[in-house]
Amino acid sequence: MFQSGLKILLLLTIMSVTFSLCPAAEVEDGFVSLFNGNNLDGWVIEEGDVNSFVVRSGMIYASGDVNYPTWLRSEKQFENFDLRFEFRRVGWCNSGVFFHAPLHGRNSKVGFEFQIDQKVGEPLSIKTCGAIFGVVPPLANPLKPSGEWNSGRIVMDWPSLQCWMNDELVQDLNVEENEELKYRLRYGYVGLQALGYNVWFRNIRIRELPPKEEWISLFNGENLDGWYIEGSGANAKWFINDGVIRTENGTSYLVTNEEYEDFELHTYVRTVKHANGGIFLRWKQLAGGDRGNEIQIENIPDSDYPTGSLYNVVRAEQPWYEDEKWFLMQIRLKGAHLVIRVNGETVVDYDKFPTMRSGHISLQMHKDKSWIEFKDLKLKKL
Repeated sequence: MFQSGLKILLLLTIMSVTFSLCPAAEVEDGFVSLFNGNNLDGWVIEEGDVNSFVVRSGMIYASGDVNYPTWLRSEKQFENFDLRFEFRRVGWCNSGVFFHAPLHGRNSKVGFEFQIDQKVGEPLSIKTCGAIFGVVPPLANPLKPSGEWNSGRIVMDWPSLQCWMNDELVQDLNVEENEELKYRLRYGYVGLQALGYNVWFRNIRIRELPPKEEWISLFNGENLDGWYIEGSGANAKWFINDGVIRTENGTSYLVTNEEYEDFELHTYVRTVKHANGGIFLRWKQLAGGDRGNEIQIENIPDSDYPTGSLYNVVRAEQPWYEDEKWFLMQIRLKGAHLVIRVNGETVVDYDKFPTMRSGHISLQMHKDKSWIEFKDLKLKKL
């Protein structure tokens, strides 16, 4: 009897300990844990070494030695979701939780950032904890004292965006009614930001909500199926290099087999210094010059038409990006309304697009001894 009682007591103790170690996601209906409490499986450290983010005592820890542009992202991308997490800061802190973050570029400009900051008792601003960083101040700032754990919650169900901190509503937005937010990515990674301050995260879990977008991949990463080449000069060439479309030398075009009229196009672009190329919209054919209109790619600030310009029609506000680094180009064309975004900045918003018809999409190379690369070409019909 005594031994039987000990066995029951031992079993109850094991069950209690096991339950206490279970991530919150396992006891919340529909939620999946993004952090297992033991290691960073399911996460990727970007632009930092393996010790940039570490796991300590069941928490993700970013030390004060870790700084921009290092960040930690989920392996998976998400569209609509209910994301819950806890964070703790000690003393001065500046960090954030990214969502809809891109693979490359300014996370807080291309996607969104839920701001984490140490200031309390000050006027609410676009830098206050709970802000959509740089754009929308929080409705309140219920941040707990230094050293205590805070809960965060982000519910994105486009265009609705709601955020809570310590169970108090801090954001309640219709994203499409905000000029700074309405063209940001509607899908992307969840990420944790490092800006040189100590910050801890735990109990990160997510419940996905029904998707609302349908994207078509224009490039399979292996070959040029779905495309054809026009105007290849003696030295010009197009080829696949490690899942990337690369073009070199001379003037030539890579053209989609299909035609499109109203659409949104996303692609990452990388260029060598002083490269010259472009993306043509509503293209018909090279013969006779019936090429539709060109979105310029040329990272030269004093160019007549720098990157993002509607060539020979509208000069873009010069966007910031670095040669030989990937940046995201977003093109939205509906009727005569064209919006072009480069690395999270709207550089053209023009409502008199000259060519009103369907047509092909064409990538251009336009310079000798030069190269341009494209990857992750996606299209959404409007």
